[in-house]
Amino acid sequence: SAIRTAGQRPPFEAQYEVMALTGGVAAKSAKGNRFLKPSKTTEYEFGVDIEFLDRFSFTGVYSEATTEDQFLEAPQASYANGWLTQWVNAGTLKGNTFEATLGAQIIRSKDFNWSANLAFDRNRIKITKLDIPPYQTGPEGQEANKAFYIREGESFGVMYGASFLTSLNQLANQIDFMSGTVNDYEVNSDGYVIPKGTAGTINEKPVKLLDGEGNQAFVKIGDSNPDFKLALSSTLSYKKLSLYFLLDWKQGGDVYNKTAQWLTRDNRHAMMDQSGKAQSDKKAIPYYQTFYDINDFNDYWVEDGTFVKLRELSLSYNLNAADLQSLTRGFIKGARFSLIGRNLLTFTSYSGYDPEVGTTDTNGRQIYAYDFMGYPNFRSYSLSLELKF
Repeated sequence: SAIRTAGQRPPFEAQYEVMALTGGVAAKSAKGNRFLKPSKTTEYEFGVDIEFLDRFSFTGVYSEATTEDQFLEAPQASYANGWLTQWVNAGTLKGNTFEATLGAQIIRSKDFNWSANLAFDRNRIKITKLDIPPYQTGPEGQEANKAFYIREGESFGVMYGASFLTSLNQLANQIDFMSGTVNDYEVNSDGYVIPKGTAGTINEKPVKLLDGEGNQAFVKIGDSNPDFKLALSSTLSYKKLSLYFLLDWKQGGDVYNKTAQWLTRDNRHAMMDQSGKAQSDKKAIPYYQTFYDINDFNDYWVEDGTFVKLRELSLSYNLNAADLQSLTRGFIKGARFSLIGRNLLTFTSYSGYDPEVGTTDTNGRQIYAYDFMGYPNFRSYSLSLELKF
């Protein structure tokens, strides 16, 4: 077990007023704060290491961490002072992490060996204190990209926005704020509530969730935190030949697919092609424009980011000093030739190129599960030669 503390300094530029220059005209951007303090993290960690049956090893670690005086680039009442944001000490985060690793020497013999490692981790972070009003944030520092909500008592990484009704029971709770009765609506072939008789026409428009006052509801629509992550690595070797692979599994963790939303804006998303669909399932262009929602955030574009990946696969051939004696006269003690492939296969229900996305903010300090026109992870192949002298 261990107890430790650490601090993090605010960004250097946070102490200064920052102006944005557009077309030769300067405008207020971030208000400086020379009284910023470093954040302080206190962590409690407990761990255990066990070896058993002469073939297995287990490592388990549980930690709890509290970060106080976290510095945030908080929105300002720009209509009053002209500044858009200011760095402030305003938050406390509490998190807990559990990590476990199980290693096994499955087969050990003169010519054939097989070992494997299984690694598990689960992480949770909650905003336990916020000294400023709740606010929306997100990558790239643009208002149009702020799908993530910072609020006291909420998990860090949740998404908020509008929601579309998927049942008539939901509709019954807000029908008093709408025209007609529940009988005037139906659930369409996509599972959304629409006015009855409008399916397949330009008037087919999914109904949004309303709050208790009849206004569009602002609700939690996703959570980017995965349920858990699991990695399996294994090495099989026969004489001088060895095979290694690494499988990654991320269970859960939502992704906001802004790329797809923008494609809908321009009528370019593949789902808008109605060829091959049954006549009863075909939709008109305005139907999809309802989900585009003038670029606002809604739950239609929140997708499950679960995936299983063949992260790495390599095949190697090893030579020792005796094998190289006649060629190098003992100068080279060993050599390894390898063929390596990375990011070879991905199994997922995510509709985009790759569910493993991460878009940073303007400072590059925070990564969001936000898919927005970025390049997917590349598949790569390489040859490697290692020499030991």
